[in-house]
Amino acid sequence: MQTIQRDTFWMISTNYKLTLYILAAIAIGFFIYGFYRRYRLWKRGVREKVRWNDVKANIGFFYKMVIEQKKIKRDPLYGWMHRFTSYGFVILFIGTVLVMIDYDFKIPLLKGKFYLYYELILDIFGVFFIIGLLIAMIVRVLKKRERLRNGLVDQAFLILLLLIGIGGYIIEGIRLTEAENSYAQWSIVGYALSGLFQGSSFFSIEYYPIWWLSHSILAFILIAIIPYTKLLHFLTAPINILFQPVKRTGKINTPYNLEEMSEEERYESLKIKGVTKISDFTNWQLLSTDACTECGRCDSQCPANNSGKPLAPRSIVMKIRDHMQNDEEVLSFIGPEELQSCTTCGACVEVCPVSINHIDLILSMRRGLIQNQIIDQEAENTLVHLEEQHNIFGKPWSDRENWSKGLNVPVIENVEKNKEKEGA
Repeated sequence: MQTIQRDTFWMISTNYKLTLYILAAIAIGFFIYGFYRRYRLWKRGVREKVRWNDVKANIGFFYKMVIEQKKIKRDPLYGWMHRFTSYGFVILFIGTVLVMIDYDFKIPLLKGKFYLYYELILDIFGVFFIIGLLIAMIVRVLKKRERLRNGLVDQAFLILLLLIGIGGYIIEGIRLTEAENSYAQWSIVGYALSGLFQGSSFFSIEYYPIWWLSHSILAFILIAIIPYTKLLHFLTAPINILFQPVKRTGKINTPYNLEEMSEEERYESLKIKGVTKISDFTNWQLLSTDACTECGRCDSQCPANNSGKPLAPRSIVMKIRDHMQNDEEVLSFIGPEELQSCTTCGACVEVCPVSINHIDLILSMRRGLIQNQIIDQEAENTLVHLEEQHNIFGKPWSDRENWSKGLNVPVIENVEKNKEKEGA
């Protein structure tokens, strides 16, 4: 009876295996350095401790946003696309980890019935992965979602992932064509391809090592570039959702409450600063900008952006992220008019699938504007009127009752006088 187990390096020479491990070490090195580079930038921010009570409260929210992908499902087409792609990617990644455990750590997992189900599940989710990528490419090419950016880099990411997915099926199909396995039908896609590859010289055992190595190289390229591109959201988005204090409706937190403070605390509060440069943000705020997928949902829902004002929430997040390398002054890359255009309605926060709190970022920078004595002229006039005339219009007290002339509106002073007369 044929033994059911995975032959990881079927028809692969020692030189090819050595090449694989060298390339793997290089790719992992690039990944670790890139991730550490971003981590150091997050650490520049003001330290904000993880609130474990918030983490506990966020577990259910994490399930809805990351597993169920509730917000992404609001767009049915893109919801299916993202679920197919993300679920497929995660299952294929887990499958790769199991191969490493099975071969490199000598823990024989991939054998018997477990291996049969392993092959079946990976083949099914691999199909989902490819379908999701094709939908994403078609949507971008046909410009079905205007909010999406459709640059060459965006398409290159999709093509890279697609080639990795297709390459995996090709090497599986060639292996099943040449190897006589009684359980080959469990690899449903590879088994179907093995029939098509019969008699083909290009998809034969002769070219198998080249197909195998090319598939590995593409996978290592993906691993290496993740920390240097928006693909980093694979890691930072789940972290941001789980550990950040989630403000689902754009709730605004003030830095302090003067009514609850003593005179000494009020004096100390003068030292509390707004954000004037990158390092004034908290470390979690900086990490949240690296969670951005650049999907544009925030822009599409922003009333200020839709009415032609110079605010684009996505642009605010991306500017902070892209200028994090240098501890720059915020005003060197974000204009005051952008920050002052925000109505703090919370639409951007509500629609963001990775729980970035745009309002916190914007209000932190607004406080920085006030520190720099930069304030919107209308707001400045309002504050002056309140201070001098105790009303926002700047009207004198003598004109207070003018609006009621001829309307026979009772005035408190006159009513009290009438009561006194009646009492007399």
